[in-house]
Amino acid sequence: MKRLYVSGRRVDTLSSENRGRYAKVRMPHELKDIAFDATLRAAAPHQKDRAQEGMSIVIRDADIREKSRVGKVSVTCVFVVDISGSMGAEKRMESAKGAVLSLLEDAYQNRDRVSLVAFRGNDAEVVMPLSSSVDLAYKQLKEMPTGGKTPLARGLMKGYEVLMNEKKKRKELIPLLILISDGRANIGYGKNIKDEILSIAGQLREEGIHTVIIDTESVKRSFVNFQLGYCRDIAEASGGAYFPLSELTVQGVSSIARRETDLLISSII
Repeated sequence: MKRLYVSGRRVDTLSSENRGRYAKVRMPHELKDIAFDATLRAAAPHQKDRAQEGMSIVIRDADIREKSRVGKVSVTCVFVVDISGSMGAEKRMESAKGAVLSLLEDAYQNRDRVSLVAFRGNDAEVVMPLSSSVDLAYKQLKEMPTGGKTPLARGLMKGYEVLMNEKKKRKELIPLLILISDGRANIGYGKNIKDEILSIAGQLREEGIHTVIIDTESVKRSFVNFQLGYCRDIAEASGGAYFPLSELTVQGVSSIARRETDLLISSII
């Protein structure tokens, strides 16, 4: 499965605007930010052949080089947390909160901006807008009650909307959605719950929103592993990384970011 996940660490990415550190040159598609030094170097070897044109130096279109600038960006992360009734079974919510706190600590160390979306009953809500405050996130997380139906599609859509709104304001950000759920959706916008969920997962992929799915569903080991939730399907449809929480230690959860960072950075630079 293709893993597309990053957390925190500010990374250098190519900037589409005329700001950032001048790192290298490239052939321009349209003239915006000419690299005069590189352009002159490209034209220099041809001046002897162009001397008859009566100019001190002759620069042709093929000589022109553009600055390739590198800017600093950080991750904008939305945690989409299932707080429905099914999460109360087998201490799933307790494990889920522990996972979120481990990931929040990693985000804090790397100066990420994070938001918390919670879903249960008939709706999903942003319980913490985008912030760099881990203390605020921790407080909101501790106070989250569980109960009610599982509107998974609404949770994913709310997380999608938060990130899309932020993308409009900050073009250079790296958007990340982390879903923590048992995936056992039992209410949707319409009748076909699974199709709705997979459609939203496909939208996440199309918009370049990187996803990590942490599945809290406990699967009893037998000859056949039977899962009721849609977490694995969401990971596949969104092109994201899938992790069963039951197979992760506390250290494993907190190291997910570090393990996945290099894969994502190599895919976007």
